[in-house]
Amino acid sequence: MVKSTMTDIEIQDTILFYLWQEGAWGEDYTNYEKMKRRIGMVVKNNGKNTDKQLKKLVNDRLVLRLKQGRTYSLNHLYRQTIEQRLIAAEFPI
Repeated sequence: MVKSTMTDIEIQDTILFYLWQEGAWGEDYTNYEKMKRRIGMVVKNNGKNTDKQLKKLVNDRLVLRLKQGRTYSLNHLYRQTIEQRLIAAEFPI
């Protein structure tokens, strides 16, 4: 798989899609290191960009930070917003 340069929005959508695939809503969460490793397979300079975009998603309240930042999940209160964003980005949901 070839790494590609993505815009900030594309990285955010990739993070949201990864969490959506994992079924990480509310109290069902996924490990940060596992997520970073998986997303790093498709995004160049994944460390800094992924961290920055994940923080932006947390500030927008689309993603919840749990267990002192070691795990993350999607905010179930914004389910429609997240699903509409993934559909607009043409992810197969």
